[in-house]
Amino acid sequence: MTQAVLDKESFCAQVIGCQETMFRTARAILRNDQDAEDAVQEAICAAFARRDSLRDAEKFKPWMLRILANKCYDACRRRRNTSDLDAAGEVPAPETDQAERLSLWQAVLSLNDDLRAPVTLFYYDGLSIREISRVLGISEAAVKTRLSRGRARLRQLLDEK
Repeated sequence: MTQAVLDKESFCAQVIGCQETMFRTARAILRNDQDAEDAVQEAICAAFARRDSLRDAEKFKPWMLRILANKCYDACRRRRNTSDLDAAGEVPAPETDQAERLSLWQAVLSLNDDLRAPVTLFYYDGLSIREISRVLGISEAAVKTRLSRGRARLRQLLDEK
């Protein structure tokens, strides 16, 4: 395993190759397109600045997704420390059509934060349990448990509608 710093062109090619996965992952964690786009941009900048820490170019995608997950969790922590006073008094409107069935992606987005990211990374992005463990910074057993709980919750959500 030789540690060779990716040049600008190689780095950009790698980023382009995993940009959809990055956005989908950020969207799954943050639940907001604008925040997801910001997190992806921050992750790309941070990764470029630290590209010399990548030991194996073959592991670019999990390395990049780990940086992205950290940026997303940073955004979640920042968001938790603030509150929107305009939205504080609002009550969500009832669903207009109870019979409308959730799409699978809508169901995935409605999962709790701890279940949504592993489900997205596993089923939409094709990462292995080991890679998800590294990206999210949790044990492989925790990934398996969260995938199992996520599948059960998705079944429940889709059966309800």
